[in-house]
Amino acid sequence: MAKRQLPVIGTYAATITTLILALFGLSGCGGGTNASGGTTSTTTTLTASAATVASGASVTLTAAISPTDATGTVTFYDGTSSLGTATISSGTASLATSALSVGTHTLTAAYGGSAVYASSTASTVTVTVTAAASTAIDTSTYAVSVAATASTYSAADLVTNTTFDTTVIIDFTANTARLSSGTAQAITTDGVTLLSSGGTSIAVTKTTYGITISSTVATNVMYVLSGQLNGTLTVSSSSAYQLYLNGVAIAGTAGPALDLESTQKVFIVSAAGTTNTLADSATRSMTMKAALYGKGPMVFGGSGILGVTGSYKHGIFSNDYVRVCSGTLTVAVSAKDAIRSVNGFIFDDGILTVSATGTTTGDESKGIKVEGSESTGAGKGYVVINGGYLTVTSVGKGISAGWDIDEDATTTDTSDDPSPYVEINNGVITVTTTGTPYEYTSGGTTVSCSPEGIEGKTNLTVNNGYLTISTTDDALNAGKAIVINGGYLYCASSANDAIDSNGTLTITGGVIVAIGSSAPEAAFDCDQNTFTITGGTFVGIGGTTSTPTASTSKQYSVILGSGTKGTTMALKAADGTVVFAFTIPQSYETMLLSSPNITAGTTYTRYTGGTASAGTVFNGLYVNSLSYSGGTAGKSFTVSSYVTNAGS
Repeated sequence: MAKRQLPVIGTYAATITTLILALFGLSGCGGGTNASGGTTSTTTTLTASAATVASGASVTLTAAISPTDATGTVTFYDGTSSLGTATISSGTASLATSALSVGTHTLTAAYGGSAVYASSTASTVTVTVTAAASTAIDTSTYAVSVAATASTYSAADLVTNTTFDTTVIIDFTANTARLSSGTAQAITTDGVTLLSSGGTSIAVTKTTYGITISSTVATNVMYVLSGQLNGTLTVSSSSAYQLYLNGVAIAGTAGPALDLESTQKVFIVSAAGTTNTLADSATRSMTMKAALYGKGPMVFGGSGILGVTGSYKHGIFSNDYVRVCSGTLTVAVSAKDAIRSVNGFIFDDGILTVSATGTTTGDESKGIKVEGSESTGAGKGYVVINGGYLTVTSVGKGISAGWDIDEDATTTDTSDDPSPYVEINNGVITVTTTGTPYEYTSGGTTVSCSPEGIEGKTNLTVNNGYLTISTTDDALNAGKAIVINGGYLYCASSANDAIDSNGTLTITGGVIVAIGSSAPEAAFDCDQNTFTITGGTFVGIGGTTSTPTASTSKQYSVILGSGTKGTTMALKAADGTVVFAFTIPQSYETMLLSSPNITAGTTYTRYTGGTASAGTVFNGLYVNSLSYSGGTAGKSFTVSSYVTNAGS
């Protein structure tokens, strides 16, 4: 009898073959029944080593496959773009990448499957890449005071150089006053005379509004103040004097906390280890326009803490100049300007924090403003910063030397004019403005808000320092000239120019990142006046740019076309030398850059989408020992002039 033969064709043979191969963990020439792997289901789970990383930093992606004995490879994706493939070992596969651009990335991982195990795709995870933060920059070096070598140096403004022949001790809580060598006496409305000699005296009197100190002695007097006073301390002095704040809290009930009626210099010194407060009343009978009001120069010092709160108008006002030598000073106002003076503001050292939140239309709060005056301040009206830590947050202008010859001059004689310049010699300076710029005419009067960061109505000079200026109007503005000789400057405007000179603009050194708004605003704007570049490393992006003046420049600059947010771009020579690299924080129409690394006669190619590194990264600008890998080559150009317009 013939043997019965089993079918060996069609699906039966294929099914038997597949089962045998699966049983022994083998694969055939035609693969399994599923084009993406075997029939055993799998799950893939993706994790990232960090949810947020800085640009250029590495993030590790790990895919865990279940069952853990699955074999094969995992491909990692940024959206639909492959980041790379890794082999599974003990149920996991990992990939480290530093190629993610600035922005938010949706990542996933896909297991390719095997003869036994089916493929699977992980749920997405999100990784945010931030613009590279400053690295290897010791900002404390920029806080070191250089006041002793500044043009505004005055040995007479150092409290340690001043002799105080008499010391008066006042305890407000106890309501007593005494000489340092005397017995405490109660302060009454009749007054207590502490010293009387040759027709001069020192007297302390209780008044309707608080306590008044009257001194007619010719020598300097030191007043040691402690305790709580609900009222105003008024001081009238025939000579220079010191207010030594030794744990004092003064709260004006019908006026300022301090009313300093003397035109003599006052040293306001916060004792070490103490916290002192001065606050005024929002409504008042006394009309002085600040919580700390003075008619003469004010010099702040000591190593303690002083907080000034202004609710009526200004926080601190001097009819002469304000100088901060040391200590921690905080000034907060809700109506007008935090610090206002007529003849000058000098910040030598210490920690000064300013908050100005008033929103009155046409008179929004400014941080620090020097008015200038033809009657008392010929050649004055300036702002000078020599070191320390200065932080300003304001609705209106952050720092302003604000006397304007076109708006404020009352005489035709220019010899009595103030000199409203800003000079920055050192300091860690942070300025943020929050107001919305506007200008309109009402009843023939111009009403405006210009929340510029730092403004000098004549010149603005930066010799050194570490500046972070973020504004809604111009970050830096000057009426006649801006000169940048050194330092690190980050200048960004959300609605106007980053660096705007109504006259000339000169850059001789420093590291600068300037970010202007869209057209017609610019990173660098000097109204077609002379724009000279002789040094420094900088980049500016915005809607447009002023063109550097080739005839006066001594360092090469390049103008490029638009760029996209999150992209890291670079300029590379044919031999691979990287002369410039920058991670773009926002899309723009025009870029202006300059570096001492750029040389004449060299052809450079613009690359985008790669990865950069350097010894220092300042707000996305790579400085010192540059390298750049990957990316897509774009337009090439040859530098043949001090200004090269390479377009897009």
